[in-house]
Amino acid sequence: MVNCGSNCPIKVITQDGNVVRIETDLETEDEYGVSHQARACARGRSLKQRTYAPDRLKTPLRRVGKRGEAKFEPISWDEAAAIFVENWQRIKNEYGPKSIFPLYGTGAYYGFASRSAWLRLLNLDGGYLRYYGNYSWAQQNEAASATWGGGSTNGTALSNLKDSDLMLAIAYNPSEIRQSGSGEGYDFLNQLEQNNGLEVIMVDPRYTDSMLGKENSWYPIRPGTDAIFIEAIAHEMISSGWVEQNSKAFIDKWTVGYDKASLEALKTEFENSGDATKVDYVKYIDSDNNYHDYIMGVGRFAADGPRTAAKAAPICGIPETSIKSIAQKVMNARAPYIITGAGVNRHANGEQAMRACYMLPILTGKIGQAGVNNGALPSQFQMFRAGLPSGSNPVTESISHYNWIDAIERGTEMTGRADGVRGTPDMDTKLGANIKMLMGINGNILINQHSDCNKTHELLQDESKVEFIMVCDCWMTPSARYADLVLPDTSWLESNDLANDSYASGLMGNLTMMSAAIDPLWECRSMFEMCRLFAAKAGFEGQYTEGKDEAAWLEELYQATKSNARNAGTQPAFPDSYVEAQKIGLFKKWGDSGTIAFADNINNNKPFGTLSGKLEIYSTKWAKYAAEWTLDTSILGNTIDPIPKYQVTWDHYEDTETREKYPLLLVGYHTKGRTHSSYHNVGWLREAAEDAVWMNPVDAGARGLSSGDKVHVYNDRGTIEVPVRVTPRIAPGVTALGQGAWFLRNGPVDSRNGKPIDKGGAVNTITLYRPTPVGKANPQHTNLVEITRA
Repeated sequence: MVNCGSNCPIKVITQDGNVVRIETDLETEDEYGVSHQARACARGRSLKQRTYAPDRLKTPLRRVGKRGEAKFEPISWDEAAAIFVENWQRIKNEYGPKSIFPLYGTGAYYGFASRSAWLRLLNLDGGYLRYYGNYSWAQQNEAASATWGGGSTNGTALSNLKDSDLMLAIAYNPSEIRQSGSGEGYDFLNQLEQNNGLEVIMVDPRYTDSMLGKENSWYPIRPGTDAIFIEAIAHEMISSGWVEQNSKAFIDKWTVGYDKASLEALKTEFENSGDATKVDYVKYIDSDNNYHDYIMGVGRFAADGPRTAAKAAPICGIPETSIKSIAQKVMNARAPYIITGAGVNRHANGEQAMRACYMLPILTGKIGQAGVNNGALPSQFQMFRAGLPSGSNPVTESISHYNWIDAIERGTEMTGRADGVRGTPDMDTKLGANIKMLMGINGNILINQHSDCNKTHELLQDESKVEFIMVCDCWMTPSARYADLVLPDTSWLESNDLANDSYASGLMGNLTMMSAAIDPLWECRSMFEMCRLFAAKAGFEGQYTEGKDEAAWLEELYQATKSNARNAGTQPAFPDSYVEAQKIGLFKKWGDSGTIAFADNINNNKPFGTLSGKLEIYSTKWAKYAAEWTLDTSILGNTIDPIPKYQVTWDHYEDTETREKYPLLLVGYHTKGRTHSSYHNVGWLREAAEDAVWMNPVDAGARGLSSGDKVHVYNDRGTIEVPVRVTPRIAPGVTALGQGAWFLRNGPVDSRNGKPIDKGGAVNTITLYRPTPVGKANPQHTNLVEITRA
């Protein structure tokens, strides 16, 4: 029940009130395509160790040292309630509810006693500052919205791979990030097994576990260069005449922005529409800025030349002949399944990189056909689970999930035009408040999972800026170390609740009616109970509980879950009550509907969600952003363009100035031993999944390094100390480190950057805080570093 995309059921064996063993789904039928077992990965099977971890929080804590020192004293729940309510009310009354910010957090996905309990509490008395976006998909969601007016996880279901003859996967790694026995990774394996004739081409800086012989070809690519790789394929498709002969009719009917004629036609359509919004957008349409001319190097782009494979190869690291071969395979494919993983979007200007990748399926002209994807992540089935209502938030403004750092120091001045603030009357109305109270709820964003840990550390040290920090968690995480008040939550094994299968559980859904295996340990309380206590202290317990205790709320949520049409036909059938459902525990439903991306639009002539109603190669929305938003153009690559274009950014392979000092590209990846930062404190998993920086033998040899050597990975932002793993499974000039290790600012100061060495190995010690142009999102895979022996 963390943010891995799959909530796998587990069976807990207890003796005398203690957990003695964890088992997974081993008892139900196991037939893929009907109802298969949702077997948990190593993380789920380690829950005994995690529940009894030495750093488990046992009682409410009040800070007595500096933030980050982890010096606390235990206090009672009554004292905790007094501290929280006094600070909450004081800050709300002095600075307004926009000064209160619950940070993004995904460490527990419950229906009842989770984040919604806190939001419900805040909404009963003024509300809080909202956020939009997330650390996983923010830029790809912006790219998808610009291209087809929807989300980025609406791709063709993996079950349609049976109809495909080619899979081109860019940074797609389901076998590592979706390990569940009932998840996207399991679907991926089964579909490959069922279609032995499918050619699989993987493009990724790392040779991941999604390959290991399952692929026909692996092409190691330099991070941040996916766009120019795609542009070179596009050039092959256009210059050869293939697009004109095979897909131009589709492009003319369903897209705008491919060529000048389509944009001139769009201008005329908007001018004559009688729609004030469309008429207003005419001034933003520049027909000379079109995709065909950009790729071919003609018209406005004549001085730049064509986007050829010869131009792309030395930049992306994939040979010219290989690029041309891939292009030929795409053109020859009857039903190409092209997919781009989320790793591409977490880069500087990842919005443009994703838009570039989404262009390739459009150019094939086959979107909407069996076995063909639109470039997005695959659609999945998810069962419905009712949740505790959080109420209505009277605060309309929201900031990016990522730029809360800015809102601490200059929230009073932030606007929509310069900072992406939403919900204000216009782009120049200021947010009007600095963040003064931070709430870390089942998450580690406060320090560990946010960019530039050292920068955040210095900011949080200044108590005149953020006056109060509350963290609610089960363990003493790096974020908890910075809290003024730490509140101990109950773990999953101590909870009665409802959990559905989550957002990436593949084609079979499941619902778990959770039963507490053990009583709450020590003085831990559920989020619902602690918020009930705080509501009572503030004088509105009745409004918070609505006269219902935990059992009554769980029954109400169960009835809403049971009656939802999406859950019809579960096996076994739902019993009458929640208590009866707990005795059964697990409910399943095979939910593959054979989704083919955009088939409904194409086959039934339904408009897309863009302003034009078409697939917008030229984004009308981004054209307006480019004209009206304020961007710091002194930052390399910090631009918005209405057509997909390769961007050279800061800390990029082509950022030659920075590469003189820091020659190695470094990306993070999702290690199998953690879900983001969750489970880092489980010793079993630390032994099973090594935390080491990957380095190609060529780069290691040049530095005299061997596998197992302790190294320093550093740049101007910080230094981490980790082992090195020398392997040919990563491209030369590129390094990679599993993200989520816990920040530990405990080493000596590194004279090269003046920062204490992080011996915990958190990748965000060396990432840069710099919001992206459109989504104001996190570019945490864009890093240049040097590596030396420790």
